[in-house]
Amino acid sequence: MKINSNNYKQFTCFVLILIALSSVCVYFFNTYLQSHNIQMPFYIEAPSISFIYGLLFFFFDRYLWKLNFFKKLNIIIDEDLNGEWVGKSKSSFDELQTEIDVKLIIKQTATKITIQGKFNNSKSISLNANFEKSEVDDSVALFYFYRNEPNYDAVKTMAVHEGSVKLIYNKEENSLEGYYYSGRDRNNHGTIKVYRQQT
Repeated sequence: MKINSNNYKQFTCFVLILIALSSVCVYFFNTYLQSHNIQMPFYIEAPSISFIYGLLFFFFDRYLWKLNFFKKLNIIIDEDLNGEWVGKSKSSFDELQTEIDVKLIIKQTATKITIQGKFNNSKSISLNANFEKSEVDDSVALFYFYRNEPNYDAVKTMAVHEGSVKLIYNKEENSLEGYYYSGRDRNNHGTIKVYRQQT
């Protein structure tokens, strides 16, 4: 989950609500102890507001963010892209004539997303990623910068390089489709389309 112009107000309110909820939990916990004359052992510290907040945010970050409830409130604009995606890419190197096998492994929480790419002769890892929601048709695009390293047996013309990718999620097809640019050193571009594998 990235904070941007699409959701920063909603996210700020959400954080304030979590803090308030954490305060209420601590208050009722302490009230319960006092009303029952329960004293915590000296080696056990009573839960603090920051501890409760951290616990609530942990569960939200790992699990709860996937609920449609948070998308309806526009707290989350991300699509859940966790999983393995398999498909094809084409490169301007040969004028988009040859299809190359592509496998993307996406690991995602509410606050972090990592995209690992595997190709015929190389592999890549995302350096930075973000989601953006279109104001035209409400489609959600994944943007990321990557670093690509050729396999040890790849042709000599291949070299370590960085580039960028834009992929648009199609919910009906369960696919990601878009394009990439491989940076100024190689100055190549191309297309990518992958489908999520069912587990």
